[in-house]
Amino acid sequence: MLKHLVGQSYCLETPAASLGLYLGADKHCILIDSGAVADGQQVVSILQKQGWEVSALINTHAHVDHSGANRIIADTFGAAVYASAAEKVFLENPWLAAYTLFSAHPPRSLANRFIVPPASPEVHLLEYGMQVISGVSLDIVDLGGHTPGQIGVMTPDGVLFAGDSLLSSPSYQTFPCLVIADVAKQLASLDLLEKAPFNKLCLSHGGSIDQPDSIIELNRTWLQGLINDVLQALQGNVLSREEIVGHIITGRTLPVNTTQYYLVWSTVSAVISYLLDNRLIKTNYHTTGIVYSVR
Repeated sequence: MLKHLVGQSYCLETPAASLGLYLGADKHCILIDSGAVADGQQVVSILQKQGWEVSALINTHAHVDHSGANRIIADTFGAAVYASAAEKVFLENPWLAAYTLFSAHPPRSLANRFIVPPASPEVHLLEYGMQVISGVSLDIVDLGGHTPGQIGVMTPDGVLFAGDSLLSSPSYQTFPCLVIADVAKQLASLDLLEKAPFNKLCLSHGGSIDQPDSIIELNRTWLQGLINDVLQALQGNVLSREEIVGHIITGRTLPVNTTQYYLVWSTVSAVISYLLDNRLIKTNYHTTGIVYSVR
């Protein structure tokens, strides 16, 4: 469903994610994220019904629900694909997504369609700050944290398409554990979003947000709660990373399958790294491996 936001900025809602769109001259538009591969033809049909051509596709990040239909969009409209330097690597080499989660060649149960999208066509590098894409001036905002190189895209209408830098309450309630690659970057992104001069905020999982201040604060609370849960698990205990993951899963009654387990594993790893770097916990070398404790 195509939803008008303000001016020339639109939100295109698909089953997997809400995509961003800015309509430029001569019915040429810039699409922000392409959605899941299963929704690619639906996106094409909606745009063709409007008589719009996609001249550029910008990925906020490389996850499958944001980039799965890149090739469909690029092949249909001849659109150039853009992303940050870090996300370009994953978009052009999607097997890295499962590889990094598993820390080695992943089993087929992890290298699945929910983790590994089709390879994107060649991705053009986007720098942060004001960039002119297809004749339109866009502000490319560093919103790393959820992934290393996630970006937000602010249109000339002041609409900030913020990717997965924030989760809506319904999305969090579905799976009450944030997916974070870098805690320090995520905290910095939350600070940036609090001060960013946008007129309207649009999330990939939540759409247009009427009260951005409250959702920013909620996401900060959820992240701090995760950090506190890891610290609490280590109070009076010496635990391995896998044991900490178990505490998070049981404490939040998270469903467990291969995909969900390794997403939680990755997030807990990011929290452990953050706590080590801030000297809140320490590494202990045990006969069976590495374990952690509070300082």
